[in-house]
Amino acid sequence: MATITLRLNDTTRDEVEDLARANGLTVSELLRAAIEEMLGRGVATPRIDVPRSLDLVQRRSLALLHEILARLDSAGDADDDPHRRQIDVLNGGYTGEYANEFVAIQPELSHADCQLVWEILDMFRVIRASTDRLGEAKVAALGDHAVHALTFQGFDANHSFEGRLRSYARHLIETGRWEELADRFDDERERGNSHIPMLATYQRMLAVFMPTWERKVSSRGYGPERLHLTVKELRDVLAAWSYLPEELRDPRPAEAET
Repeated sequence: MATITLRLNDTTRDEVEDLARANGLTVSELLRAAIEEMLGRGVATPRIDVPRSLDLVQRRSLALLHEILARLDSAGDADDDPHRRQIDVLNGGYTGEYANEFVAIQPELSHADCQLVWEILDMFRVIRASTDRLGEAKVAALGDHAVHALTFQGFDANHSFEGRLRSYARHLIETGRWEELADRFDDERERGNSHIPMLATYQRMLAVFMPTWERKVSSRGYGPERLHLTVKELRDVLAAWSYLPEELRDPRPAEAET
């Protein structure tokens, strides 16, 4: 990966650092997201997974399906019926127009990407149970941004990849899984839209949470501590929320754990 040196005056540098810290990002992550947006990386690109050719049986089958849909939707303008136009495309074999046949079908989300969503939702399910057990006052005492940072914020619907993760997370919630986080996908929160990129932040938190949780699950201990994060463990996950310099991190010890 190439490195670019950017010179800023002190005021601008401080403002950029403050903005990055407020969003739980590094300056590099914030600037990369801004550059990608400026370069139009968020704009949809032509699909490369659309078949360049369909055989006769496929074309005939799809044309017949459009014929059925056109008849069911007979109230529309016959001269401007999208199904009739697609029938013309299929019967005429206009391969350059085949992409319209698959416009509503998203590329596959890999199993690794699906698992990433599971792990993020699992992490915040455990964090919510742990913070509920501690109480709001003790959570707030962890730091100025603790309540916000330890609450699932959703995914950025305006980011091409995070938007896919958000759609999958919504599907999981709507099919009865991770119901503890269903309120984070209600209309008030725009159905899980964070409006800022969150994935890099979640991945930093996961890097701390996963080893901690695996140790707890594999332990032979009993009691609520085995199913919840302690104050110290929450503080460790919170520290990963943003790249704060060591001297700015919460220096309080963990002896007040419950």
